[in-house]
Amino acid sequence: LNMKLNDVLNPIKQIKSTCNDVYNQAVHVSINDEKIIELSNELRESDINTLINGVTWDSSGWHYNKDASINGYLTCQYIFVLDSLNFCFWPVNDLEYDTLAISLKDQLVKDINSFNADRLSTLTEEDFNSWFPNNKQLPNSKERIRVLNELGQVLLDEFDGLASNLVKLADHSACNLVYLLLRYLPGFRDISIYKGKRVEFYKRAQILVGDVWAAYGRQINPSEPFSFYDIDQLTMFADYRVPQILRHLNILQYNKSLSDKIDSYIELPFGSEEEIEIRALTIIAVDKLHQRLIEAGINIKVIELDWLLWQKGELIKDNIKPAHRTLTIFY
Repeated sequence: LNMKLNDVLNPIKQIKSTCNDVYNQAVHVSINDEKIIELSNELRESDINTLINGVTWDSSGWHYNKDASINGYLTCQYIFVLDSLNFCFWPVNDLEYDTLAISLKDQLVKDINSFNADRLSTLTEEDFNSWFPNNKQLPNSKERIRVLNELGQVLLDEFDGLASNLVKLADHSACNLVYLLLRYLPGFRDISIYKGKRVEFYKRAQILVGDVWAAYGRQINPSEPFSFYDIDQLTMFADYRVPQILRHLNILQYNKSLSDKIDSYIELPFGSEEEIEIRALTIIAVDKLHQRLIEAGINIKVIELDWLLWQKGELIKDNIKPAHRTLTIFY
């Protein structure tokens, strides 16, 4: 498999260029560049230690990474299951990402074979639901099980059952790994059509790569199996929380009709112009913020900036205007 991706096949380059096209044509959402400058100055004051020392990824201990220190395969298997399911919690009250991460971790500790590829490929609804608390069952479970069945089958057929073998095929490139996830696993093909043109986001594929990198200790030595020389190429992960906080900070500005819909909890259909503009302009806004920080001498990766904004959003999410709501398997 030739893994030298040219720009046409490089999914990260495509995310940036297609989202930029949306930004240039957007009618419902705009970006306030003045507010980006304000936030970059504010972060450099209030969060300077975090910016210099690195944003924490698992400060609350939600994630399984028991065998990461010895580059074991289980942590990788866990991350693939986690990010196959990492979408759309909002339909269930008080259900958040932490329930997913912790429940999967507990399940793996209880039964180390839970995420074996053969088990995933034949996973039933009953088994799947048993992984989660009775009062916090995951919505759209049939679709989630389908994604896991697909993951298990592909790992069995192509990778001797191990997610870590898929990672190794990427040859230490984050862009390659995103490409391989898209190539082998249809559930990760997070694409929309805006004014007749393709727009690419790949939120869960990118977050999976970021999580693998973080879970194994952010390896930088090229001889280590989970190091990625181009991890800084990844974009932010376009979901709900980051646009919510960017809107709160007036960096993202919505027109009246879109504001009214979101504030009234009216669902935005997946693939609608409004929903695509929110996601695309969130990616562009975080990229602009990242540029400001780099120019100011702050050496932070875009995905670390995403973690930081997400963590800040989590702290105030209930006290600010709501996030948009979209029913989808992609985020």
